[in-house]
Amino acid sequence: MNAGRAILRTMEFSHELDVLHNYITQSKMPVRKSDSFDKQVMLLEEAQGESAFQSTYKKMKKVNILSGLFALPVLLVVAIAAIYGRYINRGYDVFGYFVDHPVLYIVPAALIVVTLVLALYHSVLRRKLYGQIYPELKRKLGMHAA
Repeated sequence: MNAGRAILRTMEFSHELDVLHNYITQSKMPVRKSDSFDKQVMLLEEAQGESAFQSTYKKMKKVNILSGLFALPVLLVVAIAAIYGRYINRGYDVFGYFVDHPVLYIVPAALIVVTLVLALYHSVLRRKLYGQIYPELKRKLGMHAA
């Protein structure tokens, strides 16, 4: 994601948080205000007796952590190989060593595939969270699109 898109998303979430705060104030809902958009939506959802946003958010967070855990070993293998071949033993053929030991590239390749699948699942959860669940909560609260 480029920096411009990240800034735009941050501004959108900030605007939506303002909309939620205004709604809470105007409707005199007994809901604590939060500086976090996601936390505020969870508090509103909890006041409505629902949990779809919170459960999907927790799944998305777990998937994000898992993808990092699966990517970490790949990063470590690449970093160790690069450091060893460049600084420790310059004459050593690291590429040849990898070719001679297929497990050193098959396992990282499998981990990369798992990481990509998790990233895809994270993207699906994110779209569901902000594209379906949140708009549905706003509809149930009687909030019109701002």
